[in-house]
Amino acid sequence: MLNAHFGTDIAAMTDRWNETLRCPKCGKTGVATVYQGTTDDSPSIEHVPDGFKVVRTQYGPNFHCAACGVAVDP
Repeated sequence: MLNAHFGTDIAAMTDRWNETLRCPKCGKTGVATVYQGTTDDSPSIEHVPDGFKVVRTQYGPNFHCAACGVAVDP
């Protein structure tokens, strides 16, 4: 029999994933780490690679190339 302990508070579960970023203008690439708890309205950023910045919007965070100032392709 397999026993697994998931904790007592299911609402505290968090999804974590990586987003591959690429600037459509200069071609710079990087990987950002994003997470979202089950009770969060939008994702949060754990790690932003060098050369990129986070721009907050009403729909959640977006990534932009820090050098070019344009939105990156996910």
